[in-house]
Amino acid sequence: MKVTILGTNGFLSRAIAVYCNSKGYPLNMYGLSEPKGHAYDTFHHINLMSEEPDYADLVQSDIIVYASGAGIQSNLKEENNLIYSLNVTVPIKICNALKAAGYKGCLITFGSVFEMGVTKEERFFTETDVLTSTCPAPNDYTVSKRMLSRFVDSYKHDFTHWHFYIPTIYGETENPLRLIPYTINAIRNNEPLHFTAGDQTRQYIYVDEVPRMIDMAYSKRLPSGIYNIEGKDTLTVREIVTTIHHHFGKAVPDDCFGSTQRADTGMKYLALDGTKLKEAIGFEATTSLTDVIGRY
Repeated sequence: MKVTILGTNGFLSRAIAVYCNSKGYPLNMYGLSEPKGHAYDTFHHINLMSEEPDYADLVQSDIIVYASGAGIQSNLKEENNLIYSLNVTVPIKICNALKAAGYKGCLITFGSVFEMGVTKEERFFTETDVLTSTCPAPNDYTVSKRMLSRFVDSYKHDFTHWHFYIPTIYGETENPLRLIPYTINAIRNNEPLHFTAGDQTRQYIYVDEVPRMIDMAYSKRLPSGIYNIEGKDTLTVREIVTTIHHHFGKAVPDDCFGSTQRADTGMKYLALDGTKLKEAIGFEATTSLTDVIGRY
């Protein structure tokens, strides 16, 4: 099985590439920087904002993963044109070009649970819930991901296209400024911690679960469509922080919550219902946060 990944050295793209190495799948990479941390067969240096990939090469792949994007990490302060280009314009161009080239394999794109927007409903959301949400969108990332999801749901194509809504992904190679590594590093270095009130709920999936699911989808011939990837853990920020402290045998500081603000706190409950994917291929996430803390 030949795999092509568009987007190098991202958290998710690297995990997919490492999985391909472990399975011995030929791996073709496109991106701005040479891939690190894994092997690959070919690398094409490309700026997807201004250059087209080699479609004659792409259509030889059994699976094409579009893993490029912008806006998910608010601390990077990426400008709006970059967010809309990489999250909407470029993947739509790729979809249309593959259709014109008569591609017969599988294309993968990703949506996000953040597409639900500012909601206080406390339940696991279905694919239809996320796709049709009209809840206020707090940022351009949310708007751009909604635009791509609605395109994918509507356009016509002959190849297989899986669009996966994902919850919060985590793992030991993630950005150290994100919640879990930030908390772990502060505990280890005896540094003060600063969080929001901690009452927002998020669903979490270990990053290595995603390539495992993709492999299952391919082997079981998952039909085209939009699917939720349900995470193993659904926890408040306060519960995540408490779990990590208990792992290290530490008490949670009394004054760490409510000492900072974030733009996403209005999205009180973000979790995905993975029933559709489970019924189609039998996928269930098996890795919990408590299994992984020690790997950071």
